Amino acid sequence: MRNTMTATKRTLHQWNGRAMSESTKSSIEAAQHLLAYFDQQVLAAYRAEPQKYSLATDSFEGTLTVTSKYYSELEEAGGAGKEYLNIRFGYRTLMDGNLAVVVWLPDLEKATAHQARWLGFHLKHPVWTEERDERFENWAMRYLEGSWDVDNGPRHYLEQTMNTINGLTSELVGCPLYKHVINESLSYPSAQNTHRYQDAHKELYGFLIDGLDKQCISELAGLLNRGLKTDNKNTIKAITALFPELGAPSTFYSAVNLVSEQRRLASHGVRPPAETFSAFSTFTNDLSLCLQALRDLLAVLEHSFGVDAESAYTRQEAMKRLPRLVRPSSPHFSIVQADRMVGKTVEKVEYGFREDIKGLHGSEAIVVHFTDGSIMGIETGSNVQNIVTDKSGLHPEEFHVDLALDWVPALTKLTPEATD
Repeated sequence: MRNTMTATKRTLHQWNGRAMSESTKSSIEAAQHLLAYFDQQVLAAYRAEPQKYSLATDSFEGTLTVTSKYYSELEEAGGAGKEYLNIRFGYRTLMDGNLAVVVWLPDLEKATAHQARWLGFHLKHPVWTEERDERFENWAMRYLEGSWDVDNGPRHYLEQTMNTINGLTSELVGCPLYKHVINESLSYPSAQNTHRYQDAHKELYGFLIDGLDKQCISELAGLLNRGLKTDNKNTIKAITALFPELGAPSTFYSAVNLVSEQRRLASHGVRPPAETFSAFSTFTNDLSLCLQALRDLLAVLEHSFGVDAESAYTRQEAMKRLPRLVRPSSPHFSIVQADRMVGKTVEKVEYGFREDIKGLHGSEAIVVHFTDGSIMGIETGSNVQNIVTDKSGLHPEEFHVDLALDWVPALTKLTPEATD
């Protein structure tokens, strides 16, 4: 297999860089012995087994790895090393408009158990488009030239925007607007035809439209004192009834209507025969339209409730780091004195390392001074005395306990001018 892969290196590459910058062309020429090209269908088998493989894709890049669960199963069976898989790939456009997968060959050489599968899809003499191939150029600039000025694809920003929307609605009404956030598992069309394009929209529909939570929409309506019954409405009718500015002819309405129509073709009845179609590029453009639609939705939410969405998302993420209290403390524990801080105004906070005490563990401490003259001291306790015995050879002074603090910022309210 090693000899086969070495021979593959020597025969893979034809360079046609007429539409590409000289620096990027030079980078590809210098790295051509480390690049390999394959038919895009090589990814289909991995996509068919999501319980085993994680296939992350965006407009110009992707990664293929083993899922954590499957890797754990392989480790238990003693076969994790043989099934190693961590392949970085991009896309390059062929003369006929189809896409080839370009792989960083050292990744494939490490995936010894997968090489035979990939070699079956190897393109020995690919002929590239003579048009500018921006998708491939971006991949080469990022991964061969190390330029992180290349912007991420729309899938990345869809995930980011959905998370921000969910952070805002969770802060407002205690629940996310989207039940599932678009993530790296969202599949781009696996072939350049209408059926694969429609199938990709079917998956997108599950996130973007079916994923809307009608209960959350009802809660938002209640917070705005708007009577809205969502039981007899689909998700889009419910959200546009609450926010009429998202209805036709808005970008939001155009985006969800496009996704709905393509999903209908994929799911209802017998669809027309597949036709050759620039599915990948068109779907990428569709995701950009959906991204603008979600940004418009986010702007409507900010304007309607007068709350900064980024601060709400930051606050929600910070709250996840707070300790979870699972049972109350006993009344005789010193921690119950924390109740005495309620309603007081903090004047000064001191913090640092507590002075060393013989026979006691080291510790950080906090001293809080209140404007009424009261003071609260906070330090750590431990069961170190139970652990240390004459036989253990350990001394309490060898232990040090830290205070772990997590700060949750206040929610930022928008000024009236900012919501106009």
